[in-house]
Amino acid sequence: MLTRRTQEQITPKKLIEEVVFAPLDWPGKTVRLEPSTLESYCQRPTTARISLAELYHENSKLFPAMVADLTAVRVDGAQLRHEFLSHRAESRSEDKALQLSSGAGELAHKIAPAIQPELFYAIELRFVQSGMVASYEPLSKQLFLTKRLTIEDAHRLSDAIKLIEPRDEVGADLIFVIGNFARNDLLFGARGYRRTLIEAGRITEKIREIAVELKVEPRLRLEFADRVVDGILECDGVEEGVLAVIELGEFRS
Repeated sequence: MLTRRTQEQITPKKLIEEVVFAPLDWPGKTVRLEPSTLESYCQRPTTARISLAELYHENSKLFPAMVADLTAVRVDGAQLRHEFLSHRAESRSEDKALQLSSGAGELAHKIAPAIQPELFYAIELRFVQSGMVASYEPLSKQLFLTKRLTIEDAHRLSDAIKLIEPRDEVGADLIFVIGNFARNDLLFGARGYRRTLIEAGRITEKIREIAVELKVEPRLRLEFADRVVDGILECDGVEEGVLAVIELGEFRS
């Protein structure tokens, strides 16, 4: 296996120096054999490439003439979210709820009272424990079995989560924060993506706070193999996808 120079560890000070004093390549006359995010960032001014953030923010800006196009100005957003959540809760009313053990079960019971229900319009939670994937229903505060993981899928999921930190073991109990981008897109168009990310962050941080109170040592992972995780969690990866993974440590009562 070949060793890449760009895989060598560098200090924060060295990274800052490389960004500040990076030379610019001759446009169209230089080929980088070992591309990296550092190189892409430093060389972007001399290329036709734009950052994803630049493309997204430029195309999601709101202005007065655009307001009339938004569904959000034609419907009561709070009522829509309530109606959606009520319908979803009713669809699971006859299903048998799943009881999780240890800290995961207690945490699931404390989530709904601590988080505004409307935030769950575009955000869904799925718990994984002992090979079971369970979806969280916030109005009834219950979990419902979605699927059972095969041993192979359980290993693939663990490997996908520790993509950047392979030496660390993945916790036995996991919470997946899933964003359904289509629901806010319905109301706010391209700008709905911003709202979905912010709402996911609010929910993720609140769950982390609850986990700390319960002494289950939460650990947040934001970098993982998206396609593998989405596939195993049965997200299409386009209209909905996993945004964060919260590992729960051993419950200490």
